[in-house]
Amino acid sequence: MPAEFSARDLTIELVNAASVTHSPGEVAFPDTLLNILGRLPYFQANPHDLWTEQIDNDPFGRRNVYALVRGTSPHTVVLTGHYDVVPVSNYGPHADVAFDPEALLPRLIADLRVNARSEAEHRALHDLESGDFLPGRGVLDMKSGLAAGMVALAEFARQKQRSGNLLFLAVADEEVSSHGARWAAPALTNRAEREGWALRLVINLDATGDNGDGSEGQAVYIGTVGKLLVSAFVVGVDTHAGYALDGVNVNFLTSALARAFECNPALTDHSDGVTGTPPTILKQQDLKTVYDVTTPARAWLCVNALTHGMEAQMVLENFTAVARAALGEALQTLRDRAEALGNHQSAAHGATPLVLTSAQLLDQARTNTPDFDEAYARFERTLDPHLDYPSRSAHLTAWLWDASGLLGPAAVLGFASLHYPNTTLRTGEPGVAATFDLVRKTLREEEGRLGIHIAERAVFTGISDMSWFGQTDPADIQFVNANTPLAAAQIHAPPAGLPCINLGPWGRDYHQWLERAYAPYSFITLPHLVSRLAEAFLK
Repeated sequence: MPAEFSARDLTIELVNAASVTHSPGEVAFPDTLLNILGRLPYFQANPHDLWTEQIDNDPFGRRNVYALVRGTSPHTVVLTGHYDVVPVSNYGPHADVAFDPEALLPRLIADLRVNARSEAEHRALHDLESGDFLPGRGVLDMKSGLAAGMVALAEFARQKQRSGNLLFLAVADEEVSSHGARWAAPALTNRAEREGWALRLVINLDATGDNGDGSEGQAVYIGTVGKLLVSAFVVGVDTHAGYALDGVNVNFLTSALARAFECNPALTDHSDGVTGTPPTILKQQDLKTVYDVTTPARAWLCVNALTHGMEAQMVLENFTAVARAALGEALQTLRDRAEALGNHQSAAHGATPLVLTSAQLLDQARTNTPDFDEAYARFERTLDPHLDYPSRSAHLTAWLWDASGLLGPAAVLGFASLHYPNTTLRTGEPGVAATFDLVRKTLREEEGRLGIHIAERAVFTGISDMSWFGQTDPADIQFVNANTPLAAAQIHAPPAGLPCINLGPWGRDYHQWLERAYAPYSFITLPHLVSRLAEAFLK
């Protein structure tokens, strides 16, 4: 193995090559990987086993990077991770060295010695002074993970007798829309079929945060959380503000929904005895675009809903039930207030809330509109492609509402952005159960040799590319697509459906200015564990 193939040195070199999502650095980063991996004697002798693939329909022209070390059997293990990182604006005066860990380290220590105030800042100062943590943008999330995979690949390539194939796969865009992994997953299974590979395991190398002693961060995850962006298109009854009781202000209705949705335990996934992350509002706005004294008639609400076992249909049914109750209570409040003002004939009197799903609205619009499919597709093509998915979804839902002929007060619930499916090793299946048993056995053996403990966790709580490589429920994807009005936000190529785990570095404060990786585990222990685990599946 070349001397420079130490995980620490590789991490620093990878961090030096800034690759902020949607930046020129992200587009150029594959060349950095090609240059580094090209130093290995294996790839100098087998240059065709090191390549990039253009990501289809990617507006930035990004590429995924593949490095394959071949052996004598079809058994194949994939080591994967993303190479994009978040911006450095939160580094403030240290932004100029955010991609230079060795220059950043003394600057952060000097800053924190003078300015540390919070418990988190004092913890960071202690960490950095100890010499056990390396700071920098992307050090933790997730270039130390990529480095661990590259070291494992180099170790495998150095072996004289290799059984099976080890594939290193680095993908773009995980921090925004996962274009890289969404393209790589079907491409990987297609290539495996052509090459005759037996894909036995995918190891995602993403990082974990741990503010303690590492017992939370030193973990293997057999599943990942899923993400749904639940949307509510809310319709009121507009009126002149001087005659407020003649209307139903949509902002009042939307606020009632926000209050009902935010951190609601009834909308939180409690599957398998694990309490997940509660929903939280990501966007709330009325859709009035000009100022006058007419009350707003329409509004838009987006809620982040994370799942680890709950079906998407149940998620939407739960939100719909809560929305129906919340709007009913809101209208009763308006009736009570109108009567306190002496008005028993307000717009809220006799009004009952209509709550339906995006799929139901689509059916109603199709029934009510001649040549619906052509008209809908034509309108969708007029939308600015630079608008984000939720904004385009709001425009489409408004168009569908107009086409339906329905009247408010109402709320339409659906999904406004890309669905990240939750995944898990389906241990009820014999083959997958054997996979999990081998993962557990291998890690337990290494624990004994190294004197460490690797925790087993059911759910990786950070949204990750495991969603695209792991095992998911196809019915979930069909249901979400049916309630996602924007075609670009639907899943068109299913996830790979492979046994997939996460085993990555740990550290603290990722995405923050004090992002740092715990060096002894991330640079020494982790590459060893990844190597041993890959070898166990390639025998």
